[in-house]
Parts: sequence; structure tokens; C-alpha cells
Amino acid sequence: MSGVPPLLLVTGNPGKLAEAQRIVGGELAAVSLELPEIQSLDLLAVLRAKADFAWRELRRPLVVEETGLYLDALAGFPGPLVKWMLAAVGAEGIARTALALGDPGVEARCALLWRDGERELLGTGSTRGHLVLPGRGPRGFGWDPVFQPDGEARTYGELTDAEKDACGHRGRAWRALLAGFGES
Repeated sequence: MSGVPPLLLVTGNPGKLAEAQRIVGGELAAVSLELPEIQSLDLLAVLRAKADFAWRELRRPLVVEETGLYLDALAGFPGPLVKWMLAAVGAEGIARTALALGDPGVEARCALLWRDGERELLGTGSTRGHLVLPGRGPRGFGWDPVFQPDGEARTYGELTDAEKDACGHRGRAWRALLAGFGES
């Protein structure tokens, strides 16, 4: 990956780290740092607050991630607050909510921010789909078993790693971030 500086992903989530390492390859190191998350429905505001905190703590080039799940039935809620909804009701609870409201449509979004103290580079990716019950598939993490990407008969939890990385919101965000280094 010429033109891409060494990457340090700040995350304590082993699932996010595993996906990033598959996509980026050996050029990715990681550090676990508990990042506070501001309470906001603005994905980029949450991402920037995380990056600010991580930069103050580490003072070296880094990448932070924020992911949101936007339910059509709830006008985009919970968005970046999905972590707490997942903790409260689980993946199937999120799907039950959407289905009970009559609209299983959903969008998964991921935003990555690389910062070196002087420059920033943003990479974003999204995948449309719908929520299904019961959850299917042993792969992935979080809400993967209930998220079925549009045009796919299987959930993220049923896709192979390579298939999920190709169509998934996180894979798209990483590819956009890496492509951005070639443009800067």
C-alpha cells in the first residue's frame, strides 16, 4: 500500500480489529483505549470527539472508528447510539423493534478518521439492508446475525469474512480511507 502511512487503530472491540486487519493487512497495529462517546445522533461528531480524546492521550498518528445502525422505522434512530440499544435489548431486540413498527429497512454506516496532528483524512462507508428474525449465522459480532444486506440472501452473520468485507459498511469505509491516502 504505497502512500499509506503506518496505521494505528484505536479500539477495544476485537471484532472491529479483526475486520480491519483483514482489510488493511499487516500495515495495521492497534491499541486498546477506552474512548468516551458523546451522546449524539451525529456520527461524525461522535467520531471527532473520539479522535480528539485519542490524540490527547496518544500524541501519535491514529485511526478511530464510529459505526451506526439507522433504522428506517425510527427515522434513523439509534444511529451511533446503537451500542447502548444493543446492550439493552440485543440484536434480536433491535430487529423486533423494527419489525413491530412495520419497516425492517436499515442502513449500516461506518466512519473512520485518521489524524496525525496536522492532517485528517476521513473514510466512510454504508450498506443498506433489512433486519431479519430469527438471527442467522455464527460469524461476525454485534448485530451481524440480524442484518441482511440488500441483494443478499444471507445475513452478515452467514457471510464469509471475505464476502462481508466486500459488501459491508466497515470494508467500504476502510477502502475509502486507504484510497484517500493516494489522493492527498
